[in-house]
Amino acid sequence: MKLGAWGEMRAALYLEKHGFTVLERNYRCRVGEIDIIALKGKVLTFVEVKTRSDFRLALPCESVTEEKRRRIQKAADSYIMESARADGTRETIGFRFDVIEILVLNEKTWLRHMTDAF
Repeated sequence: MKLGAWGEMRAALYLEKHGFTVLERNYRCRVGEIDIIALKGKVLTFVEVKTRSDFRLALPCESVTEEKRRRIQKAADSYIMESARADGTRETIGFRFDVIEILVLNEKTWLRHMTDAF
C-alpha cells in the first residue's frame, strides 16, 4: 500500500475513534477531490490528509497551498449540493475544513489533527 493511501486509512480510523462517522473517502468531482468527509454531531468536516516520511523541506500540512484549499472548498460545495435532499430541503448543519498530517520517521508515527485549518 502506498504511503498516501495508508495515511488516509489511518486518518479515517483516527476520526472514527474520536466519534466521527466517515461518510466518504476520496470524494471526487469535476472541480476537485476531498480525502475524507466525516460527520460528528451536526458538523460536516472536510478533511485533507497529508502523509510524509521526510520533513526536511516542509511539514506535511505546509503542502496545503491556497490553490489546494480553493479546490477543496469548491469540491465541498459540490458535495453539499449533491447530498441535498431530493425535496430541496437541507438539514441545517455546520461545516469546517480540517487537515490531518501524519509523519512517519524511524518506524514511529505522529498524527496531528488541525481543526478549522482553513
